[in-house]
Amino acid sequence: MSRLPLLLVPLLALAGCGGSPEPPAESGKTGMAAVSEKAMGELREELANENLSLHDGDGTAPKAEISPAGDLIIDGQPVPLDAAQRKLVLDYRAQLAGVAEAGAEVGLQAAGLATRALAETAKGLVSGDTASIEERMKDQAKDIEGTAKQLCDRLPALYASQQALRQAVPQFEPYAQMDETDVEDCHVEQ
Repeated sequence: MSRLPLLLVPLLALAGCGGSPEPPAESGKTGMAAVSEKAMGELREELANENLSLHDGDGTAPKAEISPAGDLIIDGQPVPLDAAQRKLVLDYRAQLAGVAEAGAEVGLQAAGLATRALAETAKGLVSGDTASIEERMKDQAKDIEGTAKQLCDRLPALYASQQALRQAVPQFEPYAQMDETDVEDCHVEQ
């Protein structure tokens, strides 16, 4: 699986944050926390209720999607599935949605850290205390590393689910782009 989709998820989630930054009334959160909460809520809603797009490695395969009901739709046509195949499609969809959500969480945490780093830098420049900024940011970055590790920890289940679906539904083959190195490389690259 290309790492591009995993890297795009946080960016897409952040792009959705460009609207009104008012916090959800019930949360009481403000600023980046409110924006993050709103973006994650919207992403969860989309993942639960909209078709998830599948992509092949080189863009030559027809458009494919998985519906919330477990339909595998290729080139606008549902692929006939028996109950066992539909269960595999739903499992893959759930695994994929979990990875997408985890990726968005990493992106939102990174955006929050960047916002805090800018504010801390500005304060440090005004006060003349720039020495402790880097240390505080390193401590906060550890939270992001933990979330990234959780994302990586999800990849073996996603890969196993993809492989099971690939074996059971031949039409899914072009969209099964993840391989074992994606799982192995995730922990190395973070």
